[in-house]
Amino acid sequence: MPGLLALAGAWAAALLGTLLLCRLWHSGARARAAALTAMALAVTTAAMLAVASTAERLAAGVGTGLSRLRMWRDALELWSGAAWLGHGGDTWRSMFRAIQSSPYVGGEVHNGLIDIALDAGLIGLIMIGAWFAFTIRNIVKYAAHLLPSVLVFVLHGIMDFDWSFTLVWMLFIWLGAWSYAYKNEQRIATADEHAVIQAREDPAVFTNERSVQPSLLSKGLSYQAMPTMRTIPWLTALAILIWLGGTVWLAGHNAVAEVEYRLAESAPQELIQHRAELTAAFHANPYRPEIAISLSRTLTANDAEKLLMSSLSHSPAEPRLYQELGKRAAQAGQGVQAGKYFEQAVTLNRYDTHFQSAALYWMIHASRQEWAAGYTNRARQTAAAGVRMYEHYEQLSATVAAGKARNDRQFTLDDDAAIYIIHLRILALTAVPQEWTRQTNKPPG
Repeated sequence: MPGLLALAGAWAAALLGTLLLCRLWHSGARARAAALTAMALAVTTAAMLAVASTAERLAAGVGTGLSRLRMWRDALELWSGAAWLGHGGDTWRSMFRAIQSSPYVGGEVHNGLIDIALDAGLIGLIMIGAWFAFTIRNIVKYAAHLLPSVLVFVLHGIMDFDWSFTLVWMLFIWLGAWSYAYKNEQRIATADEHAVIQAREDPAVFTNERSVQPSLLSKGLSYQAMPTMRTIPWLTALAILIWLGGTVWLAGHNAVAEVEYRLAESAPQELIQHRAELTAAFHANPYRPEIAISLSRTLTANDAEKLLMSSLSHSPAEPRLYQELGKRAAQAGQGVQAGKYFEQAVTLNRYDTHFQSAALYWMIHASRQEWAAGYTNRARQTAAAGVRMYEHYEQLSATVAAGKARNDRQFTLDDDAAIYIIHLRILALTAVPQEWTRQTNKPPG
């Protein structure tokens, strides 16, 4: 609200000040000098206010710029894996944790062209570029005063994530339609001029009474120049209706899933209502990982694994699904399988301290389960796999600490990890008493 009020005040001041300067400019030499002085003071004041309000952001701009360069480099490497057709919708948000070269935070790639290239490849980028070129050509030719607004959309969208918002695209389409309206107006005006010339040259039409009105003479031409609904193929209209209907249907299911999921989260987990609401949310939106994970915790081990594997087929790059599968395997005493799941989870989100620490804890739990069941060799192998996980974690943490890259995710070596590695090395190298293997530590987080 303070920002909106400041914007409204600045807008009003600019409008009134412009009117005042315009009046002074046309009121004589002295008034003109006063107008120039006032304009210079206004520009100086505005520049000082702009610098003062953005000084902090400008000071941090160097670090932000370096983070964006790393982000763009990682995005281009990801794009090269599917250069022509892209990886599909929302690629960067779902995959950047798996490919980022430093622990930056960025659910948006901050570059419209790269974002489109990741989602739709070069083919999609060419189609968008052709659309831009066609729209800008019409605007330059028929409505040049709209060009600054279109350039803001194009140029700022290239360097930021404006194009992630539907409203921005709606404004761009509106500007293009506006320029097309000017094009039609010019066609109508040209048709009127031709009709007047023809009427004057044809003595049968142009009489001395001059009762012929150009707008009526060109009425037929105007109607022919303007598109009508009859020119739109019925297949196109049907496609638009199907698209709108599908959008409404998907939005409705997502809204139902969100409501049911929130209700389930607010209800105690031991109630039947909790499971019923999670089931309803999952049926409304089976592609949302957190709903599948929450529902799996209310099912038996076999059913939970089937549900998580089904959800993984929809979201193969979701590390939380692999982490949940790893926890299930660790609780069942399947250390080798748990290690594979946790390694995949860490690969997809390696700069997450909680993920790294939780993987070590559950590898200890799996090893102890195997020791308790009498599988000594398996228990040692599981603990050895946990030791290797810790070594990779420690090396990655040291690399981040020694580097100059921004650590926006606060990635570091967790304090509990120093305790976990002691337990893992003991489990990997020595025989452990039966009563010690039954101890239970509190999981991290």
